[in-house]
Amino acid sequence: MSDSEDGAPDSTEAAEPADSSSGFDDDEIDGPAVMAPAGPETPGVTDDTITVSFIITDTSAVAAAFGWEVPTEGDREAQVAALVDDINTRGGIAGRTIDAKVHVFNAMTDGPVAEEALCNAITQDDQAFAVVMTGQFQENARPCYANAKTLMLDATLYPVDDVGFEELAPYLWSPFLPSYDNLTAGMASSLIDSGWFASGTVGVISIDSGLSQRAYAQEFAPVLDAAGVEVASFNSIDPTDGRAFENDLLQAIVNFKEANVDRVVAIGGSRLISWFINTAITQNFEPQYAVSSYDSPDFNIFNYGPQMVGATGISVLPGADVADDQWPFPANDAEAACLDVFSDAGLATDDRAMVRTGLMFCDAVQLLAAAGDGAAEVSAEGFGDAMWALGAGFEAASVYSVQFVPGQYAGGGSFMPFAFDAGCECMVVGGSPIDFDG
Repeated sequence: MSDSEDGAPDSTEAAEPADSSSGFDDDEIDGPAVMAPAGPETPGVTDDTITVSFIITDTSAVAAAFGWEVPTEGDREAQVAALVDDINTRGGIAGRTIDAKVHVFNAMTDGPVAEEALCNAITQDDQAFAVVMTGQFQENARPCYANAKTLMLDATLYPVDDVGFEELAPYLWSPFLPSYDNLTAGMASSLIDSGWFASGTVGVISIDSGLSQRAYAQEFAPVLDAAGVEVASFNSIDPTDGRAFENDLLQAIVNFKEANVDRVVAIGGSRLISWFINTAITQNFEPQYAVSSYDSPDFNIFNYGPQMVGATGISVLPGADVADDQWPFPANDAEAACLDVFSDAGLATDDRAMVRTGLMFCDAVQLLAAAGDGAAEVSAEGFGDAMWALGAGFEAASVYSVQFVPGQYAGGGSFMPFAFDAGCECMVVGGSPIDFDG
């Protein structure tokens, strides 16, 4: 089944796969002893069903337009169908059958208008209780869902810090990825520990936003200052206008050359490193880059392999960052169980990259089911309280670890240091997962 490539988001109900059986213990999810009531004004919940929407991002058209290579994934619509069928056979969510809606979002059309249209389809047409999000990079998207009281399980590598989560509480969760505060501080500490800064001159490019300013001033710069590392050139990049964006990148390169910068760090995500590399090539500027999962390392290796020599940073998402020989596949019981669900439905599970999005969808439905069992009320608030009660007791399939801390809405608990290896032309992890909280 091919993903939609037309200009509008494509919405379908998740088909039921034939002869699908559970990869999880049949008694692992039995549903709550007493069915929790729906909260006041909570959308998408009846006595029998709970509506969950899934966003699948199709990057094929944009990749073809720019001549990029992107990793091959399996049939993500069928993966969702298998996961939903599996959960429904074991009690559903909060004693209710999942009514799944699948939307294929064409990344070629991405922009504020397209993402708001998708939000309206999910909140008004689907009237979803929850949405599992990928590929949503516009600032207006998340407030749109919050205004509709739709619970978001965000699997997009889109930076949100604690301030951003609080602004949209209790609706926005990034349950498997870290807050941008933790990611930035973890990156800075890991780069210090690796010695990457010691032999070079550091320059920073930063998206011109409040989030980036907070991340740099509160999380990144203090770590460097304590280690005696100086930033030779700091440059803000305006992402709101194409011409201004390109001009800012070019000016940053001029400034870096004047300061003899040979180590570049990007703050603010938004695929900034990839765009910077593309521009730097035209200016014959070849520094080493600090990268995290938010900087699309696999995409950069596919398309800018020579420029990735010397790249160092931290991984939080093994399916997007490293090959299977770098991290066991499956790595734990949760991942093995997700793979069993896919295999039992006749879906390919040749490598982790093929199910990279599917594993996050698997984590999402498992988390919703676990939260539903513990929730006193079917609402964003009720599910939030139930997720916090899980603490470190939820095993995720898609990431190194998760931990839910009361008052925090990002669950990503640990990272792995990694660096580019020219021999395999891949990112290589080192050591064991490191907790963000130290």
